[in-house]
Amino acid sequence: MKIRSLILTLLLICVVSGLSAQELVVIGGVKYAIHDVVKGETLYSLARRYGTTVDEIVKVNDVLAQGLKAGQRIKIPTSVQNSSVEMPTVGRGAKKHSATESAVSPSEVAQSEVAQSEQPQAEVQPVVEQPKVEPISFRTLKNCDRAEVALLLPLGSEDRPSQNYLDFYRGFLVGLDSVRMAGYSVNLNLYNTAHDYNRVADIVASGALGKADLVVGPVYEDELIPVAEALREKGTPIVSPLANLTQTISPAVFQMSPSPATKLDKVRNMFDGSKRVVIISTDNVDKEFDAEVRSMLKDTSYVVEHKYIYEHPSIIEKREKEREKMRAEGLEVDETPSPSDMSPLLRGEEPSVIVITADNEIEVDRILAAIASANIALTARSQRVVPFVVYGNNRWNRYRNIDRAILFTNRVTMLSTYHARRSEPIIKAFDKRFVEEFGLLPSLYAYRGYDAAVVFVKSLYGAMETGLEGVHLRPLLTPYSFEPNDTNGLHINNQWIKVNYNSNFTITTE
Repeated sequence: MKIRSLILTLLLICVVSGLSAQELVVIGGVKYAIHDVVKGETLYSLARRYGTTVDEIVKVNDVLAQGLKAGQRIKIPTSVQNSSVEMPTVGRGAKKHSATESAVSPSEVAQSEVAQSEQPQAEVQPVVEQPKVEPISFRTLKNCDRAEVALLLPLGSEDRPSQNYLDFYRGFLVGLDSVRMAGYSVNLNLYNTAHDYNRVADIVASGALGKADLVVGPVYEDELIPVAEALREKGTPIVSPLANLTQTISPAVFQMSPSPATKLDKVRNMFDGSKRVVIISTDNVDKEFDAEVRSMLKDTSYVVEHKYIYEHPSIIEKREKEREKMRAEGLEVDETPSPSDMSPLLRGEEPSVIVITADNEIEVDRILAAIASANIALTARSQRVVPFVVYGNNRWNRYRNIDRAILFTNRVTMLSTYHARRSEPIIKAFDKRFVEEFGLLPSLYAYRGYDAAVVFVKSLYGAMETGLEGVHLRPLLTPYSFEPNDTNGLHINNQWIKVNYNSNFTITTE
């Protein structure tokens, strides 16, 4: 059976019809509902429905600058405690379907850059200090054994499936097929959690997960915790594929996303005092990113702060003409440059790290363009430009309207939890395989799904015995290396990736 046919069969069997599929995400500690605009809706009606204000909705959606239109997908700040929010209604009682994967042929295709998008987070309380969690012994399989794998994803409904998690599932299927071609036998049990805690509780209560050799998911932490509790004594590895876990305490759980605690290790040398640091801010500051940068400035004595204010070129031109007239008349002229002119920041000798803390796609794009323009203008006038790099916010990867070429021009460096460059042969091969099966290019979720299947199913046949400690894995381009945490017992990936956009239009990673 082809993977395409298999995915349709499983999706039809696993989903519950009638689910009002509404995606919820947490970005920067704020919970958002993801809403698909339909004809007849207004900003006022959406604000009333979700218990927020029109201003708050407009503030977090740049696309609304042209007005609300049917077909737009927007995010709406909300709260689970707000009784006016219409949450999805989901029937209880999860269904499952078992299937053994079949083969697809490998090859190649495409080009692009992918980095980690929003990770699902549950609204949980800060971690309370706990005594050291004792490690457990994981059971392993013989090469001739069939692996029983349980995959728990919020797939949505048959009418409105969640495309991100459907993509994860597709990638997982391709990964399982690679495992099968390596000589192992796998039986997959798929569960649609529909982002419903009660549905997960029903799956746990049924005892079905007790038969699994590996559990992948749930993707939301509040739903993963009861799974971890139920399987505590069984030695079954449980994989959290996307979330950064803050409340889970279990030596059986593997977190694929690297911990924020190790995020800055690879860039601290950029802020060790050997370079000038230029912080460019606006009225809209990404407070989390700004705090991260400032936490590394303890040894940096030379910090330049610049407040960027956009001025239209016609305003700058008009002011310069007025200045020229005043100079000609011998009058004193205010030579203060425009706050949108980056030239003064780029003049000099000292190597510099430029940090843009703006939390707005339009402003980030304008500042990057202003830096590139100033660089070109100074070079054309044979004026020395300081050697510089721009330390970027990995949230820029979510921005769709930034010209990616400008990242190379400005020598941007950023950290990412995931990296998959489509010009690489291994990604080309995966992409072609994915396109042949599903008729579309894979997303980040598909790559992560593939990684989850290849890393953890193969590990059941030996490497899992040590909890993957000391094992370095790289199924595609993203590396994984898991270390146990003494406090919560979790096995956490410690591999953040430093992505460098070089001026010769190449990308290197560290």
